[in-house]
Amino acid sequence: MSAQPTRALAVPFLGVLASLQLIPSVANTALVKAGQALEMQGATLALAASISTLAQAATVLLMGFLGDRTERRQVLMAALLMLIAGDGIAMAAPHAGLFLLGRAMAGIAVGAVLVLSFAAVGAVSRPDQLGKALGVWHLCTITGFIAASLLGGLLANSSWRLALGLVPLLALLCLPWLPLLLPQMPANAKLKPDWPGLISIAGAMVLFLSGVSHAIKGFSSPQFLVPTLSGVVLFGVHLLIERGRQVPIFPFALYRRGCFAAAIVSGIAGNFAWAVVQLQTSNFWQLVQHFSTAQVALAQLPLLVCCAVGAVPAGRLMRAGRRTTQLMAGGTVSLVLGLLWFAAIRADSSYSSLVMPMALVGSGLAFMAVPQAALFVQEAPPGSLGPVTAFRTTTGQFGFALGFAASGAMVDGFGSANLHQQVLKLGSTTVWSSELEAKVRAALGSGMLSHAKGLPAQAIQLMSDTYASGLAGTMLVAALLVGLLGAISLVLLVIGHQQHQAVE
Repeated sequence: MSAQPTRALAVPFLGVLASLQLIPSVANTALVKAGQALEMQGATLALAASISTLAQAATVLLMGFLGDRTERRQVLMAALLMLIAGDGIAMAAPHAGLFLLGRAMAGIAVGAVLVLSFAAVGAVSRPDQLGKALGVWHLCTITGFIAASLLGGLLANSSWRLALGLVPLLALLCLPWLPLLLPQMPANAKLKPDWPGLISIAGAMVLFLSGVSHAIKGFSSPQFLVPTLSGVVLFGVHLLIERGRQVPIFPFALYRRGCFAAAIVSGIAGNFAWAVVQLQTSNFWQLVQHFSTAQVALAQLPLLVCCAVGAVPAGRLMRAGRRTTQLMAGGTVSLVLGLLWFAAIRADSSYSSLVMPMALVGSGLAFMAVPQAALFVQEAPPGSLGPVTAFRTTTGQFGFALGFAASGAMVDGFGSANLHQQVLKLGSTTVWSSELEAKVRAALGSGMLSHAKGLPAQAIQLMSDTYASGLAGTMLVAALLVGLLGAISLVLLVIGHQQHQAVE
């Protein structure tokens, strides 16, 4: 890692670049209108929603390697150009085929921008200033995401093509500043690509993410089981391959280092919680309390603002060793308390009653994310900074996908557990109750409560109560799971610190 002092604007600029990876959520907002305009239906529409994420998952470690193998600043510029081209193609697409091609290109590009900007923070910062630098990077990343997402939401209401143009426009504005604000970073032309390792982990991630996206159909459905289990098996194959490779993606011994393992586990926990809270509060406000999409974006600001602002004190407080453990412990406690608070949610819960749990979750995420990011940089051996820091993104995708899929399945499962008894309490005939119950279950399973037309007002209220009770149970399980993963990561951190002391 370079000892060159951090340039005044280099780290904030890298944070703005990293925010481009989060902003494409605007594309999902515009997808409904794009699907209608380009006549995308069924499997094609589902692919359009996921192709960017799948393309990113398949290439993110390769992008990290390229950053080490060639000059990282040049690869960043190439990624920005690819992002402009990809979303430009999708924005102007006259049919579904070009739209899918453009979104796939954009997925590869934004993944590259994220991992390269993250690795560059370590390259432009002094080791003793890494915590502060990562705090500023995290702040600028979330701030850029908030501002651009609000703007993108407004554009999406007018035109899906305008919304898709936001990210390439921002990339175009960043492009000329890149060589001015970032120094040249040394490349290692002697590095050789580990193609078996890169291909096997890419395949594992694509299969796993494809599988968990179908979790709402049930954990026993073939659409979920086959690709998910195949992905897990292929990841096991990847580990076997890497154990025998003389030059793996990064040293296999890293998996046996406590601090590296702690970074992985805490990354899964944090992204799992992020997905659960962000997705399910959005669904709750839209489906139960009938917020508009713009109102939902504003309602989630306490979560995002606390996540952004909390990164600054987290970075300033961070030190190697015990201080890192204390920060991650505090973040875990805050996150668990926020999730437990959410478990008290009811269909008529006021917005003000949910501000504090959002603040707790956002602050907890920040206090976990900054030391977790620092662990990936600090544990990266010479010559493997790119792939190791890119693995942070892979870990995050894994946790986010689990949270996204499992929370939807759990809300449906918990909410429907006693649905039959609740329907009978409406005082209807048995035949009518069975038909009503079937309709309510279908609406719950699809997450389209607001579209359940033709049902009595009592049934609509029943669905709202059922969804809220399912959400409460989901938040309770999420709190227990995040608490368990957080405890495991803290134990691994202690082991890691002991390993460092033994080497010294």
